[in-house]
Amino acid sequence: MSITPLTFTGVSTFSNDFQSILSRAVQIAQLPLKALQNKDTDLLQQKSLLGGFSSAVGGLTGTLTALGTVAGNKALTATSSDTSVIQATANGGSAAATYTIDSVTSRATLAAERSLSAVADSTATAVSATGTVDLVVGSDHHTITLARNNLVGLRDQINALGAGVSASILTTSGGNYLSLNAETTGATTLQLVDDPTGAANNLITNTNQGTDAVFSLNGIPVHQKDNVVNSVIPGVTFTLLKSSATPVTISLKSDGSQLASALSQFVNSYNTVHAQLQAQVGANAGLLSGSHTVTSLQNLTRQIASYQGSGTGSIKNLSDVGITFDANGKASFSASTFNALSGAQLANAIKFAGTANSGLAGYAKKLTQYSDPISGLIKLQQDGIDRSDQSIQKQITTLTDRVNDLQTNLSRRLALADTLASRLESQQKGLTASLQGLNVVLYGKNTTA
Repeated sequence: MSITPLTFTGVSTFSNDFQSILSRAVQIAQLPLKALQNKDTDLLQQKSLLGGFSSAVGGLTGTLTALGTVAGNKALTATSSDTSVIQATANGGSAAATYTIDSVTSRATLAAERSLSAVADSTATAVSATGTVDLVVGSDHHTITLARNNLVGLRDQINALGAGVSASILTTSGGNYLSLNAETTGATTLQLVDDPTGAANNLITNTNQGTDAVFSLNGIPVHQKDNVVNSVIPGVTFTLLKSSATPVTISLKSDGSQLASALSQFVNSYNTVHAQLQAQVGANAGLLSGSHTVTSLQNLTRQIASYQGSGTGSIKNLSDVGITFDANGKASFSASTFNALSGAQLANAIKFAGTANSGLAGYAKKLTQYSDPISGLIKLQQDGIDRSDQSIQKQITTLTDRVNDLQTNLSRRLALADTLASRLESQQKGLTASLQGLNVVLYGKNTTA
């Protein structure tokens, strides 16, 4: 709701004065209203600034969490001595180790068969002597009573089963064939038997029933249905890419570049939070100056910047891993300092970084108390601003109504005054004319001029 200024259109010589009175009265009446509007604007700006803090603190929380994940996994990375045969990745290992894949006998493949004979017409030629077939997938049997005894009907009913097999029709110059493909790899039984309780004729080939992945790990033979192996070596997932008789080594060891990357990302997110905090302090402080959220976050970031590790050998503080701060508190990361760490120092740096519950990364939990989108302190403060905004909006509506009523009523009263003034002016003109005429009659001239 807004206030539309009324234009006073009087007929007396005082109409401009009446307009000034009306405008001035409305301006004065609007002073409390404008104060409320300014207060509400400031509140909404504070909410926006808090949203920026929430995003920045959430980013810092995320990088500390990622740092804890890397350190918790000892920054381990998995490598393969022959990536054309095996590709390996680390997924939560806890100790360095080396494993040998002595050989890869076979990769897991999909079972794929086709019908033994072609049909000339996919919609007219019968495919079953009895109209009943049995689809065998592994140890599962699916009896199909054909609603349409032709290639299209058979294909559609197989696909509707959800039996782990997909059916399609191959169109060739020699006729049309049914193609069946297993949806998962591994050796299996794939058959399509016509008249299963009678003649039991297999309608499809038996040349590609799929294969298991077969390999030898440290002399132990392993068979499995999939080429992705994630349950054999603790903390390592590897993929078989091709068969090979040549041994392949999988190594699990700490990779300093992972920790360096995590620390660099931490520095970037820390600086984002620090810059926003700096904007709310000092002579040019923003609207969140003095906010409890700002002051408590300042204290927390100071704790992070001055964190001292315990039981981490030669790595005691952030400068030991290449993180330093300038005079304004902005952080920077020196890759050269980090890369100069020895193997023992890298192990200590991993301990210094900590986990989700300890070390430098442990501050993620404290930061979550601010950035949590549901129960975080920043969200709670924003919710409080929303409630204040709703209250102020109600007051603004009430005051706007009052100012509009005042303007309407005052305009009406001034209109009456203007009409009265116009009448008095008209009477004055009549009296002046009468006096002038009387002077002329009495004195022969207008002595009132």
